[in-house]
Amino acid sequence: MEVMKRLLEATPFCWIRCLDLQTLLIFLAVFLTLVSLMKVRRSSGLPPGPPMWSLAGNIFARSLAPHHALTELSTKYGNLLTCYTLWIPMIVLNGFEIIQEALVQNGREFAGRPHFPLLDDLTKGQGIIMAPYGKSWKQQRRITLTVLRNFGLGKIAFEEKILEEVRYLTEVFKASEGQPFNPNSKITSAVSNVISSVVFGKRFHYEDKMFRQLIELIDEIMKIQTTLWVQVYSAARFIRYFPGPVRRIFKNQALFEAILQDFINQHKDTLNDEEIRDFIDAYLLEMEKEKNSPDSCLTEGNLLHNVNDLFVAGTETTTTTLQWGILYMMAYPEIQEKCQKEIDEVIGLSRAPSMEDESSMPYVNAVIHEVQRFGNIVPLGVGHTTIQDTNFRGYTIKKGTFVILNMMSVLSEETQWKDPKQFNPENFLTENGEFFKPDAFIPFSIGLRACPGEKLARMELFLFFTSLLQTFEFYWPEKTSSPNLQGEYKLTQTPQPYRMGIRCRKAAHDEL
Repeated sequence: MEVMKRLLEATPFCWIRCLDLQTLLIFLAVFLTLVSLMKVRRSSGLPPGPPMWSLAGNIFARSLAPHHALTELSTKYGNLLTCYTLWIPMIVLNGFEIIQEALVQNGREFAGRPHFPLLDDLTKGQGIIMAPYGKSWKQQRRITLTVLRNFGLGKIAFEEKILEEVRYLTEVFKASEGQPFNPNSKITSAVSNVISSVVFGKRFHYEDKMFRQLIELIDEIMKIQTTLWVQVYSAARFIRYFPGPVRRIFKNQALFEAILQDFINQHKDTLNDEEIRDFIDAYLLEMEKEKNSPDSCLTEGNLLHNVNDLFVAGTETTTTTLQWGILYMMAYPEIQEKCQKEIDEVIGLSRAPSMEDESSMPYVNAVIHEVQRFGNIVPLGVGHTTIQDTNFRGYTIKKGTFVILNMMSVLSEETQWKDPKQFNPENFLTENGEFFKPDAFIPFSIGLRACPGEKLARMELFLFFTSLLQTFEFYWPEKTSSPNLQGEYKLTQTPQPYRMGIRCRKAAHDEL
C-alpha cells in the first residue's frame, strides 16, 4: 500500500489522484484496449467491413440501436459483413437467404454460442440458451422439451393454465377502467406466472414481494448488458470488484440465483417420485436416475441455469410482444375493430378462447404475427459462433468467431413482405383473406438453436391477445399526442413506457 502511495505521488502519475474511481476504471479499460488493439491485426479471409478501430464499426458504441446500425452498414458493405466490438470480430448475417444458409444448410458449423467474458462468468457455460454446442446442451434441451410435453404443452390442460392467468389479468385491468394506467408490470406478472406454474409448480400474487424482486432483477440485468460496460469488462475483468454497473450485474445475478436456489432446495425437501409437480421435480428425478453415470450432464449447476433460462425467456419475450400488441391496437383502432369483429363471430362473449379457434380466425392470427414481425422483439437474435473453421460464401471464418443475426434485415426485407415498412396484417393474408406464414417469419430463429419455447409462446400470445380483445377496447388516452412506436433496445426491443385506457366491451361475464 505504501509503495502504491509513493508511486501516485511521483510527478508522472500524480494526476491520477484527481480522478474519481469510475473515471479511473474507464481510463484503465481504454488503455488496456488500446494496448490490445496494437497487438491485433484484422483477421484475413473475413467479409468486408469498417476498420476495427473505427467507431462506425462498433455497433454498441453508436447512438443508433445496434440493429439499425447493422442495417446501415449493410448498405455499404453488403449482406455479409464484419464489424468489431473492441478487437473482437463479429460476422453479421443480413437477409433471410444468408441466415437460412448459415443456420439450416450449415447448421452444425454455426451452432456454437459466443464466448464473452461477462456471459461466460455469469452462465459458466451452463443451462440452455448460452450453453456451448455439445453433449450437455443437447441433454438440457431434450429434458426441457420432454418436460414441457409431459406437462401438456399443446393440450387443453395447458390452455387452462394460461386461461387461468388471463382471468386474473382481466380482473386487474377492470379495476383500472376509466383511468389511464401503465400495464407493463401487470402483463409481466401474468406472463411470468404461466412459466412459473411450469417451473415452480405455482403462481404468485402480482404484488408478491419476492416475485416482484425476480422481475425487477431481470429488467436491470438486461438493461446493463446493452451498455458499453460489457465491452469494458472484456478488456478489464477486474472492474467487477469495484463499484459500478458491472458489479451491480453480478450482485443482481447472485440475488436472482439465490432465490431460484431456494426454490430448488424446497423441492428437494418435498420431492415425491409419485407426484411430479413441475420442471424442477422432473429434473431432480432425472438427476437421481443418472447419479451413477459418469457421462451425465444433469448437474446442480445446469438445473439452476435451466430454471434461470426458462424463467427469463418465458417472461421477457412474450411480455414484450403483448405490450407491443396493445400499443399497436391503440395506434390502429381500425385493426382492433376488425379483430374484435372476428372474435365476436367465431367465439362470442359466452366462452373463453381456445387454440382450436385459431384456424378459424385468420385475421386475428395475422395481426399477432404482424406484431411479432413489426415489433422485432429480439432484433439481434441470440449470438452464434462457428464451432470449427468454416468456409462460407468464399470467406474463411475461424472457429469461435462471433456471428450476429440482424433480424431486422429479415423481418423488414423488401423481397419477403408485401408491406415491409408498415404495420400491416396483410403481410400474413392471401388475397382471399386466408392466413399464411412466409418462410421469412423467423422471430424464434431457425436451425439447431431455434427457441425451444416457440410452441408455448404461440399459445400464450393467441390466448392472451384474443381474450383481452374479447373483453376490452384499448384506446390512447392522450388527446394531444399519439402512440410512440419507436422501440427501446435492451437485448429485447420494448415499447417506450406508455399509459393506456380501457373500456369493458360488455358487462363482465363469469365464463372468461
